[in-house]
Amino acid sequence: MPYEEGGFRRKAQKGYYAVMEKVARPLVSAGVSPNHITVIGMLLSLAAGVLLAGGAIFAGGMVLWASALMDPIDGTVARLSGRVTRFGALFDSTLDRYSEFFIFFGFLVYFRGGWMFIAVMLALMGSIMVSYVKARAEGLGQKEFRGLMQRPERIILLIAGTVLNAPINHAFFGGCQDCTLKAVIVILAVLTNITALQRLLASRKELA
Repeated sequence: MPYEEGGFRRKAQKGYYAVMEKVARPLVSAGVSPNHITVIGMLLSLAAGVLLAGGAIFAGGMVLWASALMDPIDGTVARLSGRVTRFGALFDSTLDRYSEFFIFFGFLVYFRGGWMFIAVMLALMGSIMVSYVKARAEGLGQKEFRGLMQRPERIILLIAGTVLNAPINHAFFGGCQDCTLKAVIVILAVLTNITALQRLLASRKELA
């Protein structure tokens, strides 16, 4: 991804990629396959989904965080080891979708029987559609995609909502159970569907 000219964002991107390379180089030296890292990330997401379904919100969030770290590492390992392939990109995207399903299925089990079940379903639907519109438009030749809730933003919000759920509830919501997590899921339910619509409207202009 090309860096933007100047500013804090460019410096942050450079620092981020430098850290990823430091983490990835020992893995490359050890001969670790990027696909293996991708699988590990998916399995961590499965474990996070199981924890979330059982009500272990903080633990699930921490495991989700660990899973999210695998995503940039596998791509960096692939690049540094010269293993970048079209199938690798497809494999990574496919397992990313499974990972996201596991997390939302965990929330569906945890919030079963209440209005939050509908909110989780809407957030899952929006997340699927954001990815689908991008994949379909790419197949038709579109190159550039933007939007409020791309996958990194969705994962960051979910990590924040789970890991900070208890402390923020205690500090600001008088101990209200899962109010922070509920707010995050409602935000996702709204913004993911807005993002899918944004991408669809942008594609209408470019692919007309």
